[in-house]
Amino acid sequence: MPFFCIHCKSDVDPKFKACPYCGEPITDFLRRYLEHPLDGKYQILSCLGIGGMGEVYKVLHVHLNAIRVIKLMRTNIASDPGAHERFQREARLATKIQHPNVAALFDFSTLEDGSMYMVWEYIEGINLHELIDERGPLSPRYAAQLASQALHGLEAIHRAGIVHRDVSPENLMITRGDDNEERVKIIDLGIAKGASGEDDKTKTGMFVGKWKYCSPEHLGMLQPGERIDGRADLYSFGIVLYEMLTGVPPFQADTPHAYLMMHASQPPKPLRDANPGVTASPELESIIRHALEKDRNKRFQSAREFAQAIDRIAPSLSAAAGAPPPPASVAQKTDEATRESPPRELRNEATVVGSGEAPTLVTTTPALPITRKPIAEKQLDRVTIGVPAPAQRKKSRAPLIAIIAALAALIAAGTWILTRPKKADVQEKPVVAATPAHLGINAFPWAEVTTIRNVDNGQNVELAKQMVTPVPIDLAPGRYEVTLSNPNFSAPIRKVVSIAAGTDQTLNVQFTDPATVTMPDFGGAK
Repeated sequence: MPFFCIHCKSDVDPKFKACPYCGEPITDFLRRYLEHPLDGKYQILSCLGIGGMGEVYKVLHVHLNAIRVIKLMRTNIASDPGAHERFQREARLATKIQHPNVAALFDFSTLEDGSMYMVWEYIEGINLHELIDERGPLSPRYAAQLASQALHGLEAIHRAGIVHRDVSPENLMITRGDDNEERVKIIDLGIAKGASGEDDKTKTGMFVGKWKYCSPEHLGMLQPGERIDGRADLYSFGIVLYEMLTGVPPFQADTPHAYLMMHASQPPKPLRDANPGVTASPELESIIRHALEKDRNKRFQSAREFAQAIDRIAPSLSAAAGAPPPPASVAQKTDEATRESPPRELRNEATVVGSGEAPTLVTTTPALPITRKPIAEKQLDRVTIGVPAPAQRKKSRAPLIAIIAALAALIAAGTWILTRPKKADVQEKPVVAATPAHLGINAFPWAEVTTIRNVDNGQNVELAKQMVTPVPIDLAPGRYEVTLSNPNFSAPIRKVVSIAAGTDQTLNVQFTDPATVTMPDFGGAK
């Protein structure tokens, strides 16, 4: 029987390392099991991923007519004691959890060649990262719906005595159940640990997970004798919820060292600072801040408590999604403290725990560009065209040019005095309008822009309509005093902003600090 490519279905020589038509890799596992069901029951349908540590396949259980996912650890990797133990531990931990919001493990076995495999529930859908990438920020009501489900799944994981340790948008799948309702599924327990710590083999000082979503505890900020528990996952999920609402995470950095500094000491920015178009309420923002407390004793003490807080306010949340974050939010500046060169061991682009990890155990460092603020090309054109800088003029011609200019000025003045026309004959030179500037005005929790006054000439700008933040406006270059009012506060706020021609600028005003907003009754443990 001819061997065929699993991807393009072309007839190929099984000795090839890859399909000559589409480039699909041909592994030893495929050569052996593509034509014959694995263990007599799993028929390979397609390859979902191949890495240095293992392979993932979509398969059909031929007896049950059910789609499954096989996660394979190769023989050479399975022979490594550390990798072998971690792979088995993932399976053992997964068997403790039976919950509709957590991916289910169905089987585990070892093949004749010593390689091991797990059989997982197949989830048809997309992950949360892909959803945010496609849609942009989610509406607060929709985000709350997904968050509540994810937190109930985390509660089941924690009740089983497990800390996930890699809560991120990539590990939250969104699918549809038999009732056609959307459902969140938590996946990948590859780096999970028992909360008791009896099987914690990670070396001291070695971090696994994603820097963007790690908790202070993940980075070793614990008292002697303390261990990571489920509250670390709640911090990570607080970052995920923040990103669901704004489209960007609260902490963005260029290096692991910078992330460490942020997670250790920097509070999250208000949602509207990250994205002026966010539609979340102050109550929801307060819940997120509560989850992102640096001290885990000040956070929610359980995923259930976190979910109850969200469920209480969910009916009052807006169903309107916020606008995509402005480009400036994609790569924000880090604190000066985080600009220091990180230790050598923190500069690696990828950190792998042990010598033979499965793909899910690889920690990648985000490749965010270093934020710089170069002058826009158009601005450079406006600055340099037509007026050479004094330093650029040739010194040897300076005296001659000065004499000619003085004589020309005297002649012109005399001619004008003798021949000046009457006022009626004078035609004014046309005024060239300056390129307007774009000003985005934001306020927390919200405000009405009552007046905008040009400080240079004292005149008020005519406002065509009621302006409620967030709101944009185009203005001529100059200095402006912007007055904002909120009926819930006794006094308006006035801010002066200077804007240059052709630029995009933002004015942010806070009537109150989100951290001081009165917290709703979360219930649960006190």
